[in-house]
Amino acid sequence: MSDLHALLIGIDCYLPNEFPGGGKFESLSGSVRDVERVEQFLLQELRLPPEKIRKLTSSRGSVEPVEPEDRLPTYENMVTALQELARTASAGDQIYIHYSGHGGRTVTIFPEVKGEEGYDESLVPCDIGDSSARYLRGAEVSFLVRDMVSKGLLVTLVFDCCHAGGASRGAKGAVKRGLGIVDRRQRPTASLVATREELLELMRPKPVAGPVRRNLSLQSWLPDPQGYVLLAACRPQEFALEYPFDGKETQGALTYWLLDSLRQGGTSLTYKQLHERIFAKVHNQFLSQSPMLIGESSRPFFGNAQEPGLSPLRADTGFLEPAVVMAVEGSRVLLHVGQAEGARIGLRYAIYRPFVDPAQGSHQAIVEIRDLGATESWAEIIETTRSMIEQGAQAVPLGLGRDAGRLQGVVDVATGAALDQARSAIAADPTHYIRVAKEGDRIDFRVTVNDLGDYALLDAGSKPISNLRPALSTTRPDSISELVRRLIHLTKYRNVQRIENADDQNPLKKVLGLKVLGTQMDFEPGDTPDPQIPAKLDPLDLRIGEWLFLEISNQSQRILNFAVLDLQPDWGISRIFPGQNDSAFWPLDPGESKVVRIKGFLPPGYNEATDIIKVFATMGTPNFRWLLLPPLDQPEIVRRNMAVSAFASEEWMTQQLEVRLRK
Repeated sequence: MSDLHALLIGIDCYLPNEFPGGGKFESLSGSVRDVERVEQFLLQELRLPPEKIRKLTSSRGSVEPVEPEDRLPTYENMVTALQELARTASAGDQIYIHYSGHGGRTVTIFPEVKGEEGYDESLVPCDIGDSSARYLRGAEVSFLVRDMVSKGLLVTLVFDCCHAGGASRGAKGAVKRGLGIVDRRQRPTASLVATREELLELMRPKPVAGPVRRNLSLQSWLPDPQGYVLLAACRPQEFALEYPFDGKETQGALTYWLLDSLRQGGTSLTYKQLHERIFAKVHNQFLSQSPMLIGESSRPFFGNAQEPGLSPLRADTGFLEPAVVMAVEGSRVLLHVGQAEGARIGLRYAIYRPFVDPAQGSHQAIVEIRDLGATESWAEIIETTRSMIEQGAQAVPLGLGRDAGRLQGVVDVATGAALDQARSAIAADPTHYIRVAKEGDRIDFRVTVNDLGDYALLDAGSKPISNLRPALSTTRPDSISELVRRLIHLTKYRNVQRIENADDQNPLKKVLGLKVLGTQMDFEPGDTPDPQIPAKLDPLDLRIGEWLFLEISNQSQRILNFAVLDLQPDWGISRIFPGQNDSAFWPLDPGESKVVRIKGFLPPGYNEATDIIKVFATMGTPNFRWLLLPPLDQPEIVRRNMAVSAFASEEWMTQQLEVRLRK
């Protein structure tokens, strides 16, 4: 039986540390309380023996912290404690690391990766005011976590701190856990974790091991988030806040709602379920704080990847990913989904309690989007059981209202006995995602029967739709239901392809950049890239094994959050950046750019194909996972993951590139 080992780090007292030119890491009030309450939870709820918990705390005394030196969260003590966890735990054991305190930025020691003006995100030790003190850099934490994972340990990290600077609009009385500046003071750079070369090697891109199903494969410089889960208090450019939630004692917002959620739902919850409720609670109160989840999100809290987590949502509705209820006001609910993710007025959702398995439980209400935002939308309750809807509730997409407009696939069905059955089934589709064409309609798909007695799906120009396998015989018992499923799938794919912001007043039109830096056949991750601009860009030709280098840039004065989707020739949609186990988006600072490197692949049995690379960017906190689709020419793959602007179209944008793949 596996053991649980915990390291709890809380820093209230920061010794004097004023920056040249002003600014300092102020002492806090709720960080030590955070870890003390986490400790109580571990002892009382999980019956964890006290000897399995190690604490490093810096409590506020009159001037100095009250703890002895060997229990203070200095750089040396934090590194020693993390190394000791890896050394004493056995394969299969659980490791829980909780840090509450300031997060900061310091000048990078990796300019060859981050540039001369780059910075390293870091945990801030209590004695950072000492010129000989060192920040615990993100690369060092990653190295230590990788060491734990390589030994078969299952790691959970909870960082209730700021990862970077930004503007805060928290409630009155909230305190920031970080600064909006980069510490450029000279400090020791030698690491107690690893050599600089070892840390640098960790940050270089690595090839993806094993078979790759999708056409395009991303290599990121981040370590592959396998074997661990990171729950972070906010996006890199935001502040984490502490606040007196009970009216008296302050706590970190992330820690407070983490413990509340665990008490409400128990430790069998998956990290995804926890994050959804925490996100709703925190982001609704503090608009500038958006908790993030990276890693194995379907794993149960303190469970392993093999244990069952969320039951798969039913795929027969054509949807695979729920939204989250952010707020409830009378007969309206605010859903964490919007125009940037393909939502439209008329889309309907079934509301389930936060910790109920939608595949097993009954819904509380049916809602329909009436007020569309960029990443959050208000929906009206149109059917209810009168039970109270909570923040963090799950909103499972049902389909469209009867007046779905352009989101519906309009199907022209030829005549014939087998086709009469198909026409009736399409007309009766409960999701309203497809409907039978009427006279004068603009046609999207055509259905007929070919000479072999198979149903044939054609496009509006009567051209057979490619890559629909296997053939669908009219004598097959489930042929009608499979035909309807394929039509719904193709309609959803078409809708994602159509997502485009055509608003001429949109300020993001000129600030989201998508630039082809070139292609390179002989590139190996870790080498210095030398991409060459191809002769033709529309469409761009890419050979199997060849790399495509794209630069995505933010020319605005606001943070943009972006993701890159691949619309595949097998009618699947996958996310190729950030990685599947990373957070739902990648934040770009004003003026910052990100180079995305993609390698060309073809699915088995394909000699050539065309992919559409689609970049989505928003000012809000999006979740593009619900746009993903499994390939249509393979058995269905059911995935477990499933303040409104006055003008939603001014807060999001897309760019896309067509890539033709060949052997």
